[in-house]
Amino acid sequence: MSPSRLGRRILPLLFAVVLIFITALDARAWTCKTHIFIAREAGITEPAAACFPDMTRKENDALLGPFHWHNPAPDAVVTAEYIERFGVSSEVFVKQDAYRAYSLSIKVPDPAGVLYWKICDLYGAMKGAGRWEHEYYLTVIAHYVGDLSQPLHNFPSGRIPAADGRSYPDVGIWAKSAHLSFDMALDPYLPLQAEEDRAIIDTASRPAVNSMTDLKREIARIANASLALANACYREKRGLTKKEALTQAAMSINLLKAVIEGTKSR
Repeated sequence: MSPSRLGRRILPLLFAVVLIFITALDARAWTCKTHIFIAREAGITEPAAACFPDMTRKENDALLGPFHWHNPAPDAVVTAEYIERFGVSSEVFVKQDAYRAYSLSIKVPDPAGVLYWKICDLYGAMKGAGRWEHEYYLTVIAHYVGDLSQPLHNFPSGRIPAADGRSYPDVGIWAKSAHLSFDMALDPYLPLQAEEDRAIIDTASRPAVNSMTDLKREIARIANASLALANACYREKRGLTKKEALTQAAMSINLLKAVIEGTKSR
């Protein structure tokens, strides 16, 4: 059997195993099922690969987890300038073994979370990338663009200080307890069957993203919509409705489509 034919047989099985494995884990963003839905709707060839960042973060959650969220204050307004304030810094650690001393340079994310920065970083890497690099970055950015529309990935969590340095325990403790229900909000409705559900996705407007400025504008728009929805759910002490969850997912789908269109090779 040729390697290409073998790959075509093995890859679907691999992705099925990944889906089962990740869905069984404690959800920390939209579930794998929802990430696959968003990636597939955006036209990604191997949508299950969009789940991989939730697997790799298990290797070092303290370091990799903050790429998946940002914790603004409940009254924050996200702008392009706001996004630029929360990135990564290079930290150098000196290690000594029996033979030598050596240094490690590690990119350490801002403790408030760097989801917005991560999307911009991947977008920058995609611009001008070769075919295979572009495919890799695309499946990775698909995950983070999906995370962007999960409202509680744009909200204080627990007693951890938010981006303004203040703790919001009432808000944060509610958000932490509600997180799993938000993650799974779309699962009962996938794949979409009802025409009215399909219409929410199909009629959502798609932005144009041809530059980093465009991207930051759209990240800010989705982040502010997500933050506003999280605040509304907190005030009413409730989870997402089906329509709200679909509307949020539609924003990620259309941003991802715009990123694909704006970075594909000419």
